[in-house]
Amino acid sequence: MTTAAPGADRGAFLQAGGPLDQFPLPVLAGYEQAEVAFARNAWPLRAAEELRSALIFRALARASTRSPIGAGWTALFLAAAHDEIFHAKLCAATGARLGAPPPRYDASLVHARLGPLTDPTRRVCALVLIEVAVGETISLAMFRAGRRAAREPLTRAVLERILIDEVRHQRLGWSAISAWWPALDEPARAALQQEARAGLGAMEQQIAAPALHWLQANVAFNSKYAELGVLEPEARVEAFYAAVERLVVPRLTRLGLDGRRAWRDRYSAGR
Repeated sequence: MTTAAPGADRGAFLQAGGPLDQFPLPVLAGYEQAEVAFARNAWPLRAAEELRSALIFRALARASTRSPIGAGWTALFLAAAHDEIFHAKLCAATGARLGAPPPRYDASLVHARLGPLTDPTRRVCALVLIEVAVGETISLAMFRAGRRAAREPLTRAVLERILIDEVRHQRLGWSAISAWWPALDEPARAALQQEARAGLGAMEQQIAAPALHWLQANVAFNSKYAELGVLEPEARVEAFYAAVERLVVPRLTRLGLDGRRAWRDRYSAGR
């Protein structure tokens, strides 16, 4: 979700084609205009996130060709990048059908993430562990919770379609890092412990913190938003922490990292 700058050509590409041809029309009877407006604005944001994932997978595919431990996985990473591009097109088209503005794509976060990872082996290991294994596991939990709450037919169908690929992507991440683990030396493993620590903290801030702030502000949440694909803050928080504590931390530990320490120390830089 690699280094091509965002611009009008990318936006036009993602809007091209007919990604919604096989999906139901939206059924918005029973929803106020303001409710639809609130929910539809989530789709351009989803499109931007899915494109970021596509750029990460593409960077991972390129780095895998230059790293001995990554060889043989390139085709799988490229296939995942194509999945994510389709997701971005699907989200952009869904938003457009509901009246949302086109997504705004910004590759600066991808550049910032890739910048320090100049060594190919370090890059493939860090990206596979954090963005794919951990990130896609949490993404899967978010999409699953959203799909469960969604009632509007187009919304539910699109979330269901993306969910199918997220299952494969998180499995790819854990399979790859598990296959590479025996070839890693102690400095590389120590670096991955730090990646896990920092990555978990960053994901909590990005995914859970906004919902926690909403809850702390004691602002009412319209249940119709969830029917239109926007998770209630309580459900978002629950899905995030359940994914981390029940799935990510145990899997990190089985891999050979200290999952509990990574989660405990997620804001303790350098430990």
